[in-house]
Amino acid sequence: MVTAASVVTPAVAVMASVVTLVNVQEFKRRWLSAQLAQEIARPVHRTYSPGLVALLGALGAGVAFLLAAPLTRLGQAGTAGIVLVAALGLVLGVAGLSFLGLGAAVHALWWPADPLIVYWWAIPLAAGGILRLLHLAEPDRRGAWSMVVALNRYGPVIRGTAPAEPFWRVAGLLAGLAPLAAVVAAGQGLSPADRAALAAAAVLVAVQTTWTDLRSLAIPERLARLSRQAGTALLRGGTVVVAAGPVGAAGADLWSRGPTGVAGGLLLAALATLPWLLVELTSRLGRTLPVPVRVAATLVRIPLTGGFAAVALAAFHPRPGFAVAALLLAAAETATLAAGRGRGAPFHISYRSATGFLADNPDRAQNLAGKWLRDAILNRPARPDLNLIRALAKRAALAGRGDSTGDPAHRTGRDALCWDDLADRLLDLVDSEVRPRYPGKHLARLDLAAANARADVSWSRAIVLTHAAAWDEARRQWGDCATRRMLLGHPAHELFARAMITILLVRLGRTADAARSFDRLGRAPTPVPVLRACVELAGAALAGGPALPAPPVTARALRSAWWGEPGGRLRSYWTADESALILRDVAG
Repeated sequence: MVTAASVVTPAVAVMASVVTLVNVQEFKRRWLSAQLAQEIARPVHRTYSPGLVALLGALGAGVAFLLAAPLTRLGQAGTAGIVLVAALGLVLGVAGLSFLGLGAAVHALWWPADPLIVYWWAIPLAAGGILRLLHLAEPDRRGAWSMVVALNRYGPVIRGTAPAEPFWRVAGLLAGLAPLAAVVAAGQGLSPADRAALAAAAVLVAVQTTWTDLRSLAIPERLARLSRQAGTALLRGGTVVVAAGPVGAAGADLWSRGPTGVAGGLLLAALATLPWLLVELTSRLGRTLPVPVRVAATLVRIPLTGGFAAVALAAFHPRPGFAVAALLLAAAETATLAAGRGRGAPFHISYRSATGFLADNPDRAQNLAGKWLRDAILNRPARPDLNLIRALAKRAALAGRGDSTGDPAHRTGRDALCWDDLADRLLDLVDSEVRPRYPGKHLARLDLAAANARADVSWSRAIVLTHAAAWDEARRQWGDCATRRMLLGHPAHELFARAMITILLVRLGRTADAARSFDRLGRAPTPVPVLRACVELAGAALAGGPALPAPPVTARALRSAWWGEPGGRLRSYWTADESALILRDVAG
């Protein structure tokens, strides 16, 4: 007798086998690193290794044999259990472990298995593997003709990218709206006060979700940005699934035994806020917390971050006092987000991505550069994204004054110029590879963005050379900065650069040249107090020699003076801070 299971099970086995064949190559690259160089250097070795397929199939079958009983019990608990099993399978497939689906199918073929294992475990695993293939992994799946067309269209440097970012951004935003949807759909049994409080909490969670999504766009390197967006979306989706199921019900029962209402909300807000304050204050004081303390602070914050889990529990398993407590926690997390929580994460991720360009493997660096050119610039002609260049320029400025945080090579002093050199090389690629292929109607936007980026790199190079006390080179570089800012219509930046030139000429003992430079400064209009202070400081340098008074110039004042100049979105935010510091160093 032919049953649905007898037909579907072999079909799932075939599908899982095909997905596993594709998954094997990634598995080899992640776990068998000795073969990585050979696979990259000689494509003929990019085989699917039947032996490894058999090994992974046997491993997956063993895992399926161990998990069959608990998964069956969980699935038989009800709809929530089935949803949890399917979600877990999907997550494991997306995570790159789709060979477990092959094991589940093999197990179902050889041993009697509950159909639930086939339908709700193996199929989501295979679907997750396919999803990863389409949206996360990037093996070379193109034929020869497609490669010739791409080479003719984009050249040998620009690489193709998968259209993954819109998918994961939408998934993350929808997952962030899930608590609000749950309140609207299932909140009829709540009192009006609890319903209003829970709706407000869900709105705050949605606001945090949108804010986090927009902040992720500041990460310049696509794979790093995509990993963050996909991980966030999967975490939110998994949290919603778990909160809706029996695990969420058990968590709600446990929570209801503790303080709820206003007292419980204040307690949760304190537990979420105090660890962040501790880490933030320690960082601002220039100190480092012991590793156990940082680990403990992270573990305390993880279940409370954003108030997402609390709002989801209160929406799916309402109890007295849950709504108010979730609202207070969500409000505290929104306040800390506005105060700067997570603001530095894009920069740190950008820096870790930038180190990949300085790797010893030139093929990897070219691959990263090609993907960046396509994703950040060519794919968004109306608003080219040069955040990576600005991140590199800031990295050079920080390393120039000795801050090499996160750099395994600890490049400081003049060695920090490697970051500016890299930024210049990437901008050269923009000019040579992207500009000829850019839409004509948006070409002016690209030229303006690239000019602002080169001005930032020039400014960073001048700061590094000034920190290194290479006065003559620094003077020439500040001259380049002044010229670039003049062409861009940034008179306040230009005046600061010319003030630096005057001061450095004094340092070099070239008094006559310094006097001519100061005369030019005196003819420039200086309505802003901080700019007048820069001119007065240059005059004090010319009149008093190397011993200069402390400059009355602050980063906040410089930022205010530069704010009204054109191209604000295209300029870096770090230049005011580093410029105030370098002026203080030169004057000291």
